Amino acid sequence: MGLGDIQYDDILAAAEEFRRLGRDNFLQTYGFGRARSYELVLDGMRYDSKAIAGVAHGHATGDFLTAGDFSGGAATVARRLRDLGFVVETGETPPNRATLLERLRKLKVSRGPGHPAPSRHQPLSLLWAISRAADERPRMTPWPRFREEVGPLLVEFGLPNAKATPEYPFWHLRGSGLWEVQGVPAELTDAMPKLSLLDAHRPRAGFKEEFADLLLDPVVRLDAIATLCETYLQDVDRQALFARTGLAGYTTAGGLANLPEDVNDDVGTDDPARATGPAPRRDTNRSVIVRDAALARKVKALEGDRCQVCDTTLRHLNRPYSQAAHIRGLGSPHHGPDELPNLLCLCANCHVLFDGLEIYVDPDGLVRGTRDGRASRPLRRAPAHPIDEAHLAYHRNLCHINDHKPPAG
Repeated sequence: MGLGDIQYDDILAAAEEFRRLGRDNFLQTYGFGRARSYELVLDGMRYDSKAIAGVAHGHATGDFLTAGDFSGGAATVARRLRDLGFVVETGETPPNRATLLERLRKLKVSRGPGHPAPSRHQPLSLLWAISRAADERPRMTPWPRFREEVGPLLVEFGLPNAKATPEYPFWHLRGSGLWEVQGVPAELTDAMPKLSLLDAHRPRAGFKEEFADLLLDPVVRLDAIATLCETYLQDVDRQALFARTGLAGYTTAGGLANLPEDVNDDVGTDDPARATGPAPRRDTNRSVIVRDAALARKVKALEGDRCQVCDTTLRHLNRPYSQAAHIRGLGSPHHGPDELPNLLCLCANCHVLFDGLEIYVDPDGLVRGTRDGRASRPLRRAPAHPIDEAHLAYHRNLCHINDHKPPAG
């Protein structure tokens, strides 16, 4: 499914059907609610932009989309409509980053008689949903899949001896104002439906559109992850948690594309004896990020090939050697920009430490260690080398959520 399949005439066909059926019948027929933020304006009428896009996709491909089928939110739809030459206007003011983080801090989590600590069911479910946003998967998930994927997380990372009940966060997260459940008959929504009813109706749940839109921004997404971890999951092994929730990219500043080669390469031989001949090879197809080599050369020239952290100047093949390191990684899930203010000139050792979240630059410009008592030292900056403080803050946030170690035992 892609919004790029939708063309101008498909939008006109959907709008014509909207007018013929009337708004309420149109939305009910195709499984949409009223637009909260973006409306298509055409010939003096206003249309719910996402519903129009979903029906237009059906006219284009034969696949009619419902509200939960979109990987992007309403803002993504608005961009596509504008690209096609249509006018899209905002209605209600959408929530902002501060609203999202405030609601995450104030989840209505339960506390059982044997567990004075807040339940982790809702925070863990939200982390799992955020991982879906990072992967650009549909925001709404059917109950059977939610139970299958979230249930084991609650067993592994929930409070000790707490019963894993994925149906509770699936339903009760609605109280946060961040979450919605679709597909349960209205007469059954006054109280939590029984498991048999969830199994029978197979409803879907996920972040509301306006919050799903916010989570498409990598910076906001990292803030949301940090808020959940620091508020509810302080005693959880973050590296293990991120690996299990699909957020492994947040354990390195470089993202998944820059993990060490031996992490994902299992090629080898069962014979422990010494191998003979050249190392084996295999053919692969890879999608790689294209970096601007001129920018890398520029940052090295500006800093004289000296590491900005430790002042080391390495030599290789009788030449100065340094590496251009991105502060906010280019790969998923960070999606940092390939620009000079997002680059540092580092030696190979400090590059590994920086990408591995072992060192960071504090707000005062001092390089500090995240896990040891290493002496701080100022980050050297050439006068003509601009560095964006927002990228340094993003990297600090990554270090902060990864430096916590759960207590032994």
